Amino acid sequence: MTRIYSSQATKKLALRFILENIDYRKRCLYLQEIISMGRQNEIWRQALTSFFDAPFHQDSAKAFSKN
Repeated sequence: MTRIYSSQATKKLALRFILENIDYRKRCLYLQEIISMGRQNEIWRQALTSFFDAPFHQDSAKAFSKN
């Protein structure tokens, strides 16, 4: 924790670090859940393989729906 008399910049940096850490953990949990579904179902495994094998900035007609 930060002390009461800490500067505002220190408090903002600490809060930013905490929020980023929470976001990172959420993303890790989501990815772990998807990977576990891939172990149970072959379709999820194929989707994960095609997702991770594709280039990051790929514009294709088969792009995932944002719905």
